[in-house]
Amino acid sequence: MIRRFLITLAALSFTLLGGGCSSEQAVQTAIQFERKLSHLERKQVTIDGHTVFYQEGGAGDTILMLHGFGADADNWTRFARPITGQYHVIAPDLPGSGESSRLQQANYSIPSQAQRVLALLDALKIDKAHLVGNSMGGYIAAWFAANHPERVRSLALFDNAGVLGPHLSPFYQSLQNGRNRLVVAHPAQFDDLWQLVFANPPYLPGFAKQYLADKAYQHRDFNQKIFNEVREPYLPLEPLLPKIVAPTLIVWGEADQVLDISSIAVMKTHLTHTQPEVVTLPGVGHLPMVEQPKQTARIYLDFIQRIRG
Repeated sequence: MIRRFLITLAALSFTLLGGGCSSEQAVQTAIQFERKLSHLERKQVTIDGHTVFYQEGGAGDTILMLHGFGADADNWTRFARPITGQYHVIAPDLPGSGESSRLQQANYSIPSQAQRVLALLDALKIDKAHLVGNSMGGYIAAWFAANHPERVRSLALFDNAGVLGPHLSPFYQSLQNGRNRLVVAHPAQFDDLWQLVFANPPYLPGFAKQYLADKAYQHRDFNQKIFNEVREPYLPLEPLLPKIVAPTLIVWGEADQVLDISSIAVMKTHLTHTQPEVVTLPGVGHLPMVEQPKQTARIYLDFIQRIRG
C-alpha cells in the first residue's frame, strides 16, 4: 500500500467504520478511490484458463507494469498517477496473485508467467510495450524482453529478482537458515514482512494492517507454491541478459533487504547489448515505486523521454 492510500484510508475509516462498514469494505473503498485518482479502471480478461484482473488507464504508447511476489497491481497505483496522463498503462494482478485466478494445477515458473504476459498483450491487441517490473515482476519482464525483443520498446527493472549479487541480503541469509520471510506463516509475522520490504515502513491503521496480514496468511500455501516453482529449478537471468536489446533502466533501493544492491554489478556485466541506465535510491527498500512513488515515477518518465528523443 502507498502513502497517499494510507492517508485516504485513515480519513475514510472514520466515516466508513463509523457508518457500520467492515474493515474490508473500508480498505476496498480506499483502494478504489486511489485507482480513480490515478485514472485507472479495473478490468478482466481470460488468459491460459485464468481470470486475470488488470488496471488500465491513459492513452499513447503502452506501459505494462508487473508486480512482485505476493503483491498485486495496486503496488503501481501511486506510481502510475503522473504516467496515465501521457501513456497507456496496463497493470495486471499476475496469474496466481491478487484477485486473479489461483489454479493448483497450473505452473507459475518465470517462463510460464512470461508466456502469460505474451498472451495478455495479444489478448489486448498490444503489439509493443514498455515493460516495468519489480522483484519477481522484474524477473518476468527481463525474461520476456530476452525472448520477445520485438514486443519490447524499453525495459525498466526495479530491484529485480533473477540474479544474485556477491553479497547476500538479510532475506537470503534467513532463507539459507530455512525461513522464508516473504511467506506469512502466521498473521503475527506480517509485521516482519512489512519491516523487510520497506526501509521506512509507512503507518497503517491497525484494522488495515490486520486485513493485509489476514490476506497474506490466507494465501500462504499458494504463495509458497509459487515461490517453489520460481526457484525449482532455478533459471538464472545471466545467460539471457545478453539477448536483451531494448533500452534498459535499473532502479534499486540502497536499503533493499530482500535483494541486495550488489546485484546491479551482475546485471551490468551481462547486459552486453544494451547500456543500462542505473539509479540507486538512498534510504529506500525493496519497493521504490511504493515507498517513493513520485520520485520513482519521475526517474522513469525522464528515462522514457530520453529514449524517445
